[in-house]
This record gives sequence, structure tokens and C-alpha cells, in this order.
Amino acid sequence: MKRLPHVLIALLVLSFVQAGCSSSVLQLRGQLDLHRGEFRQKFDDQKDLVTKFLACTRQAHDEPLNARRDLSALPNPLSLQSSEGHATSVRPLTSLIDRVRWHHQGKDASLYILADVLDDVVNDTNAHIDLGKLTEVIEVVRQWHGHLGLDEDQLEQDSSSFARMLLAYNKAYFGDLSFMATSDYVGAGPRGVMKVASKGFVDRSGNALLYPGISADIEAGATDSDRISAGTIDSQRVSADLMRIFLEAFFDAAYRVPAVHGATALRVGSDPLESPYPEFDADRPMISLEALARVTRDALRAEAAVTALVGKAVRGGSVFGAQNETVAATLETAAGVIAKKLAEHEGFCYYQVIEGTLTQHFLSSPQFTH
Repeated sequence: MKRLPHVLIALLVLSFVQAGCSSSVLQLRGQLDLHRGEFRQKFDDQKDLVTKFLACTRQAHDEPLNARRDLSALPNPLSLQSSEGHATSVRPLTSLIDRVRWHHQGKDASLYILADVLDDVVNDTNAHIDLGKLTEVIEVVRQWHGHLGLDEDQLEQDSSSFARMLLAYNKAYFGDLSFMATSDYVGAGPRGVMKVASKGFVDRSGNALLYPGISADIEAGATDSDRISAGTIDSQRVSADLMRIFLEAFFDAAYRVPAVHGATALRVGSDPLESPYPEFDADRPMISLEALARVTRDALRAEAAVTALVGKAVRGGSVFGAQNETVAATLETAAGVIAKKLAEHEGFCYYQVIEGTLTQHFLSSPQFTH
């Protein structure tokens, strides 16, 4: 048998590599719009609404708008079609990463991959998810969880809002365990000790997530408690849960979308120089309760759609197929949660704009009244 010429072999290898690279990019445009296209279509050519929407998405929700005046009067208003208009929702992430660098030298650079992934998703002209970048996210999360396990005492004193939030979310997921002495012991010897766990991590929408290996008394209120049994522990669920915990902490620290009562974010110890995490105030709501429900549903739909899309790709027969269920579950969870957090952030801004509560809320905030 004649050997193939070296040039032909090189071409075959190159074709294989290119096929693998192309298969790692999942196009979002034309398949789903994450409800972002709907926002833009409804704004049409109403430049004042567009400017307010983009100004809102450029920053955290508990910050006053950068322009303390009529935003439609800005000298260079943002456009939905411009590259700056596409990427406004990425800015709070990069701002957070810049703040993290002062507290965690050497770890801030790795976080930029999250801003890079989101930048791909929000690009209206070429929205896509790069599975290669998602694998880098997995490594970043692994490093941060390792840092968390080794330096919990240090992180409790950390002034980085992201580090404190990640620590609180992590502890809540593992039950935020405590022990108490029982009072019903009769006889000589030491009293018994009982383990008590919290109800787990509660996201800003009120959904709870608990480590499946916990069997404990769950505190349900001031005077009563419930009993649950431990579930089956498997690598897929735990890996996906830890990915979710990390991304929830990161995006909540960046976007600070108001949380409902009972959310873990509201229990995070704040730095004296920072305001506590914003709670959704029913007496002075940023958006109506109906809009709040719509934002939550849209975010969950976005997560479901992207999770299914990525899951199909990484479990299929493509060159980039993970061939590992744990890795596949982690990748699809990462993509789904990123889509959910983006929909939450932009959904809040959208309804504040169309309901006319955006400027009113910020003008009545403490930053404006003092």
C-alpha cells in the first residue's frame, strides 16, 4: 500500500481540526432570541426608551443612573445596532472583575472568560455560544471552589462582594450547618448534640437548591422545622449544582437584580462601605408584580432553551461531543444559567422603561435624596 503524501495527511488533519472548531460554536441567532430581540422590536425607533434601556443595562440595578438628567438628551445616545449597544450588559461584569482584582491578585484574569462568553451571547449580529470557552469556565469555577475550601476564614473577612456572596451561597447549598445541644437528655454524662441545616441556597427568585447528601432538620420558621432524607449523590448533579452556585453568585454580584424575600443574597454580610443586596420592595416596586412574574418566566424559558441546545450538542456525535455525562451536565448548566441571568437583568430594565418606573425609582433612591 502506498503511503499518503505528507501534504495530503496534513490537509486531512487540518480538516479534522477545523471541523472540531466549527462544531464547538452554537449559533443562537435564528434559533432563539432569549427574549432580547422582542425587547428591541418593541422599542422600534423610540430613541428615548432605547437610551434609557441601554443605560440601565450598563450597570447594577441598585446604582443610580450615571446621567442624572433626562437620558434622552445625552449628546451621543447609544444605539441598539451599535457594537456598544450590543455589549452594554457585559459592562457590569467587567466592572465587577476590575473590583475583584484588588482583592484576589492572579485570579481576576480568569474571570474575564465569563465576560467573553456573555459578549458572544449578546452580539445581535452573531449571537453564539462557544463550547470551547465554556470548558474554560469549568476550570475557572474549579479553581474558585478550591480557593473557597482552603480560605473560608479569609473570605469571611473579604471586602470583595463577589467572594462574600460566593461563600454565602456555597455554605447555604451545603445546608449552612450548625449544631445545638439537645435538652431532652436524661441521666449522667454529656448532653446530645443535634445537627441543624438551613433550607439550602435560595436564588433571587425564591427557588431553593440543597446538596443532595444532606439528611437534616430543616429550619422552616422561628418555632418549627421539617425533616428531610438524604438523596442520591452523583457527580453530574453535584458538578452542575456547583457550577450554578458559582454563576449565580457572580452574576448577582455584578447585576444585583432585586431579590424576593428569603433569598440567600439578602443574608450576605455587607461591607460597611457597601449597601446591602437590594430586596424587591412591594410598597415601592421597581416593576409591577405581574412584570416580575414575566421576567422570572422568561428567564427560566431562556435557561431551558439554551440548556437543551447545549445538551444536544455535547451529547451528540459531533467532534466536540463531551463523551462524559458529568462534563456534559456542567457545560449545559453553565450555558443555561448565563442565559437566565442575562434575561433577568435585561428583563428588569425593559419593564422599568415601559412602565415608566426607571427614572422615578432612581430619583427617589437614597443616593439622590442625600
